Amino acid sequence: MASEPKEFRNYYWHILTYGSKPKIFVERAETQEIDGDYRFGSGWAIRMPFTRKAIVIGKWVDSFGESEALTYAIRGRSMSSDEVDWNRIRFGAEDVETEQTH
Repeated sequence: MASEPKEFRNYYWHILTYGSKPKIFVERAETQEIDGDYRFGSGWAIRMPFTRKAIVIGKWVDSFGESEALTYAIRGRSMSSDEVDWNRIRFGAEDVETEQTH
C-alpha cells in the first residue's frame, strides 16, 4: 500500500508499506496514479531497515487515460513464498500484530 505522492516538478516521493518484510533494501519501483492525471512514474524503493516501510523516489514519465491507467495499476506479478505474509492476509493487520505480542 502506498501513500499519496508528494511532488516537486516532474519528481515525486511517497511512503510504501510492504505486505511482509522483504530481504532486499533497494529495488526498482513503478507508481501509477489511479485518479486525477493518471500519471505513471518510474523510480526506486528504498526500504528502511527492520521495517516493512520504504520511501519511493521517482520521476513522472507518462500519462494515460483512465481505463489504461486502471488496467496498468492492477497488473499481476508472481510473488515468491517469502514475499507473502499469510497471517496478515488471513487475520488482518490488527490481529497479526496482537498475535505476535502474545
